[in-house]
Amino acid sequence: MKALRAAPLLLLGLAAAAPAGQQIVLHGNENGAMPCAACHGAQGQGNSSIGAPALAGRQADDIVAALNLMAAGQGGNALMRRIAAALTLTQRQDVAAYFASLPAAKP
Repeated sequence: MKALRAAPLLLLGLAAAAPAGQQIVLHGNENGAMPCAACHGAQGQGNSSIGAPALAGRQADDIVAALNLMAAGQGGNALMRRIAAALTLTQRQDVAAYFASLPAAKP
């Protein structure tokens, strides 16, 4: 029952983070992270020709976990490790919330 009461708060938190995440996805950040949209697409649809996975509609926690690993120098490629390291934890969470808020790409 507690989980049901917490769900609206979680959704509210995701919605509040979405504008900040959208800014980073479209424009990068002031610390040198390039825009996520350059590889993953403005709608998070991904680009299989360069190995950039679709992120739209994925669980925010999964995206944050992957970004945290990359920021720590694990997983991903060298470019993604640099980008993830250039994002603060809050920015990683904001980007993840934004991608999670988008409708999943249709196969």
